[in-house]
Amino acid sequence: MSKKVLYVGWASAIVAMIAVDQLAKWLARRLLAGNPLTGRFVGLVLTMNSGVAFGLFGGRSWVIPVNALLGCTVFAAGLGALLHGDRGLASGLLIIFAGFCGNFIDRVTMGKVTDFMWIRGWSVFNLADCFVTAGAILSGLALVFPQWWRSHG
Repeated sequence: MSKKVLYVGWASAIVAMIAVDQLAKWLARRLLAGNPLTGRFVGLVLTMNSGVAFGLFGGRSWVIPVNALLGCTVFAAGLGALLHGDRGLASGLLIIFAGFCGNFIDRVTMGKVTDFMWIRGWSVFNLADCFVTAGAILSGLALVFPQWWRSHG
């Protein structure tokens, strides 16, 4: 597979993940405001998070620029891994980047992040958070078991 095709594929996947996240958040803001849907253990509950992970650092003006720097670093590391044929690590990092972008768009446009998926005893989160978590798990697996994803050519 040519590098150009690989880059276009990853760019398309990142854009698609961001679009799905933004659409889900838009729907949550429209449909869940004042109308939570909860079961015994899971549900859909609209919350607006002004912080980062688990609401930490809410209302701090430095969160956006620090987040931007971290996001750019993850993106650069993902591209570097892609260039070196580390498909697992590249996949994990670029999925993290897509999640970062989804939440970053909210922070920049609204000053807070839309969260709506609820698990009893845990937290309220969104698809971007799921992307970050899945990407972190994949990155960890790729670092521990690089032979599973390493391309040879």
